[in-house]
Amino acid sequence: MRRLAGNLVMAGLVLVLSASGAWAFTCPVLAKQANELLNSTSTNTEKYAKAKALIDKWEAPHKAGNHAESTKVLQEALKILRTP
Repeated sequence: MRRLAGNLVMAGLVLVLSASGAWAFTCPVLAKQANELLNSTSTNTEKYAKAKALIDKWEAPHKAGNHAESTKVLQEALKILRTP
């Protein structure tokens, strides 16, 4: 029984650690998409200003290891930029 519990704990740790690594690679991809959309948006719009402010915030949480927050910020920027 202890061996099964130990295996379950180990499997959980592997899952958590691999998931956080996946988040780390998602941030730069989303940032690239957001910047490409931002570059194709008129700079004189409220949409541009809101998206730019969010895009400017993604890197700090990413560098601190908070990839969920970084991804959340970039997804919000992409949502704004994709809205007609």
